[in-house]
Amino acid sequence: MDADFASSPVSVLATLQRPPAGVWRQAWHRFRRNRAGMIGLVLVTLVVLTAIIGPFVAPYDPNDNAAMLRGASNAAPSARNWLGTDRNGYDVLSRTIYGAPTALAVGLGAMLIASLIGVLVGGVAGYVGGFTDEALMRGAEFFMVVPVFVVILAVVRLFGIIVVGTPLERIPNFNLMTIILLLGLFSWPQIARMTRAEFLRLRHAEFVEAARCIGTTPREILFRHILPNALPPLIVLVALGIGGAILAEAMVSFLGFGDPKSISWGQILFFNYQSLKVAPWACLAPGTAIFVTVLGFNLLADGLTDAFNPRVRA
Repeated sequence: MDADFASSPVSVLATLQRPPAGVWRQAWHRFRRNRAGMIGLVLVTLVVLTAIIGPFVAPYDPNDNAAMLRGASNAAPSARNWLGTDRNGYDVLSRTIYGAPTALAVGLGAMLIASLIGVLVGGVAGYVGGFTDEALMRGAEFFMVVPVFVVILAVVRLFGIIVVGTPLERIPNFNLMTIILLLGLFSWPQIARMTRAEFLRLRHAEFVEAARCIGTTPREILFRHILPNALPPLIVLVALGIGGAILAEAMVSFLGFGDPKSISWGQILFFNYQSLKVAPWACLAPGTAIFVTVLGFNLLADGLTDAFNPRVRA
């Protein structure tokens, strides 16, 4: 009893002297306890590894349709073709694997563009305020009411006609880059609104006022003090946006407006949905890949939301 009492002040003193864990370390501790977030992290990691390693281990070239020549189109899964073949004689497993890099390129590329625009617009609006804030936010609201899906379909079809016979036609994956650009240009308002809210909350914080008092320049205040503390909720939005962009590209490709020079899961569905009753495996594989990828990013965003929530105990 006396030994416990004697050691108690020492342990308390050691706890008081231990420096508090950083925001990111605390968030990681909370994230590890979130089962949905960890499942999402595993799924996203699986998709990323497939995109990186998959093309080197795929059993066939994605454009190899030799199965059609030997009359093996729409062949059921077998030892030769683990997920079967589609109506064009392509190996379903190989094309599904090669669709992973396209999906990640769309998601990451679109959200990179959206993040750059959103953080810039929202940061200026939240930090400057006044008329600038009103003008920028009204512009963001305009982009939020535009029917994005219709605009993407119209622009992709228009560009497909205009670039014929021009040097742009020789650019690899031109239609895919157009889709990525359009998704990024119409996905930034949500990020801008969140950035504005965080900048409004942080610009009068005590550590920001202290930085102003010691003569810190506005640029250093923005990039060294406010922006790093505004990142956690923005990361959640980006994670959600990646899954949304992948799903949007799949829908565009499924309607026949995708890039014919690239391999995407939506395009695989477009070429094989008519033979769904004959060869369901040709649609099941890319559909499952889309589901797993979007689910993974949504669960990851859900876990990050709880991880960066200060009300959740570490």
